[in-house]
Amino acid sequence: MEPRTTVRLMPMHMRFVNGISRAYDDEFPPELQGRVDETQFTHAINQINNTLTDYWPCLFCVCYGYACCICTGGLSLLCPHMCISDAEQYARTLIDRINQRPCFEDAGVQWKLVKRCGRSYIEVSFPNTNYTKKGTLGGYEKVLTQSPTPRSSAASDADSPTLL
Repeated sequence: MEPRTTVRLMPMHMRFVNGISRAYDDEFPPELQGRVDETQFTHAINQINNTLTDYWPCLFCVCYGYACCICTGGLSLLCPHMCISDAEQYARTLIDRINQRPCFEDAGVQWKLVKRCGRSYIEVSFPNTNYTKKGTLGGYEKVLTQSPTPRSSAASDADSPTLL
């Protein structure tokens, strides 16, 4: 498996007990510059945030769940939990569809909703190599990303390539 660079989009709004957040950071990470178009990224993260917001339980349901938690031994949290588990399921399904979009698939960019003990984030990962089109058949070839080598100041014009 090739090495991948990851970017984490942290939660921005209210989190539930299981760690899922109502929305995640929608600022374009500079690490994705040159790999993904900023409008494609913004469209994808807005779709994820809108899906979570649409399926998020109403304020009354969440307040009821937390307020009656002690009296019901935590059973009152099942009401908002059902809505939030639906939101998580639909967000994961949407992320699977986002991963299949050509703008992300061709660049090797993968989105993932990561949930850990009481917290969550969206992980955007991409390979440490670039993919460039090869020929007219549409195949892709891996090209190592390298910084340009500095030219020495002693190089003469005869050594430099000329454009015709």
